[in-house]
Amino acid sequence: MNPDPKMVIAWVLTLAVPVATTAVLAAFMTFIPFDTLLELVKQHFAAIVGLPVAAVFAVFLVVVLQQASGPIKFKGLGFEFEGTSGQVVLWIACFLAMAAAINMTWSLH
Repeated sequence: MNPDPKMVIAWVLTLAVPVATTAVLAAFMTFIPFDTLLELVKQHFAAIVGLPVAAVFAVFLVVVLQQASGPIKFKGLGFEFEGTSGQVVLWIACFLAMAAAINMTWSLH
């Protein structure tokens, strides 16, 4: 039985991305004083927490829509996207909409 290369890559990325992210966050927490990190998060909460959460939620929406309705097809502005390209376009649209909403509703003062 030969493994599908796409599935192998998907599993490697599924495991590698959280491990790499955890390593980077651990390095930040180890080498930067806690008070400095806390002040940075307080000043830039929307960018440090809000945008990554929006990105993860956009992925969630795209995956749920694909599972609920099958392959995603997107037509508009003279372009037609199907399959993976449809997912990418939908993710970009979701993420940009959430980022714009964060920007419009977040008061920094």
